[in-house]
Amino acid sequence: MGRCIYGGIYEPDSALADERGFRRDVLETMRALRTPILRYPGGCFSDEYHWRDGVGPREGRPHYEEQFWTRLLNGVNRQDLAAIVGPPESNAFGTDEFLTLCAELGSQPYLNVNHGTGTPEEAAEWLAYCNRRPESPAQVKVVGVGNEVFGFWETGHCGGEEYGRHFLEFAEALRGVDPDVKLLATGAPRAYGSFTSDLLRTAGKAIDYVSVHAFHPPFPGIRPLRDDEADYWSVVAGPEAMIRNVDDVIADIERELGPDSPVRVAFDEWNLWNSWEDCVATNYDLRAGLMFAGTFNRIHERVPRLEIAMIAQLVNMLGLIQTEGDRLFESAGYLVSRLYAEETLPLSVKCQVEGETFDAPLWADIPERLQPTMGDDLTGLPYVDVSVTASDDRKRLAVFVVNRHLDQPVTINLAFDGLQPPASARLRQMAADSPFARNDFDNPQRLRIVDLDVPSLDRLELPPHSVSALLLS
Repeated sequence: MGRCIYGGIYEPDSALADERGFRRDVLETMRALRTPILRYPGGCFSDEYHWRDGVGPREGRPHYEEQFWTRLLNGVNRQDLAAIVGPPESNAFGTDEFLTLCAELGSQPYLNVNHGTGTPEEAAEWLAYCNRRPESPAQVKVVGVGNEVFGFWETGHCGGEEYGRHFLEFAEALRGVDPDVKLLATGAPRAYGSFTSDLLRTAGKAIDYVSVHAFHPPFPGIRPLRDDEADYWSVVAGPEAMIRNVDDVIADIERELGPDSPVRVAFDEWNLWNSWEDCVATNYDLRAGLMFAGTFNRIHERVPRLEIAMIAQLVNMLGLIQTEGDRLFESAGYLVSRLYAEETLPLSVKCQVEGETFDAPLWADIPERLQPTMGDDLTGLPYVDVSVTASDDRKRLAVFVVNRHLDQPVTINLAFDGLQPPASARLRQMAADSPFARNDFDNPQRLRIVDLDVPSLDRLELPPHSVSALLLS
């Protein structure tokens, strides 16, 4: 989709690329994210993707002028974007390139197999190609069957019970190749009725993960994001809006399979997505960084049931990393993701925040035709949003704090219940004069993570619209 692969990660004919075709600066920037798992090909594209198109000599791979995104955007009368967001598919980047990228990044490959136009046999042969060849660059341990099958827009769309029967056929074929592979089924929030419950009743015993997707606002493409106060509050409240979708699926799992079920959740697409133009390029500002941090905090709160989470996407379109020609910059979303990747510790620790709260509309100024399906507004949200992680011995803590105040600093006081009070502290923080501050190609360091001294933990002051990691030991 867009320039995520071609013109982003992979430019084999460019002087910027290494001998394998990967753009060197993008690869280095991706590596710093410490990405543990990477999904491919992902999204609606996957339900029309036939893996054999992307293997063998590149000159012999088929070329398609149109693909899913081309047709979709033509269907919504966005011909101006159709050729950009749905570029011609050369298949120059395929399975071996993906597995090589995962090996280079130390990421676990997650294959999204074609449920829409593919077959269980095709999926099993793809897994065998990855896992049974001695020369395979990486082994696949997670396979998802289809993408957003609940949605009318998806190739292969059907109800939960029918999809469950299909899933059982795919599971039998895939586990015949590798009995240890973890299998992921597409789930859906309550807005789509009983889809997840019907799926679980039909195929629950064969499922390892149930997938859930959520973007903010709930309907991508509503309008461009504005740099105003109303959109500020809508964005920073986004984590609570998106996590409702995860909680719906968790509740379905525990109701249908029981609270002790080993089935986990994969929150394998989430992001801020306002307009179709974001699919060409996106520049996440500090305000969006607060939304990213808040989403990581919500994820921390839901482990171990929530085990996999994935930002969609990585480069350019909706991407953490932005490129243009030979230039690159890291967005606020990238910086927050890197901060959490570097500082999150193995254990999630329960924490309680006492302080002021605010209310926010689910999304400000939305079209009237969408209002009945948007969901309730968000109420009682803490201005100071926190999650805490700890080392296995609980002697080190990472306290992630988001000050969501638009223009007020906050002073926090920490209390430790059952944990050893720290002897030392350091602070890593991203802040700016404006919540709408952003990096760009000409100013790639306007936003950055800075290291600060902590003179006292008795009264720690944090600036408005800021993200901080307080590291205690």
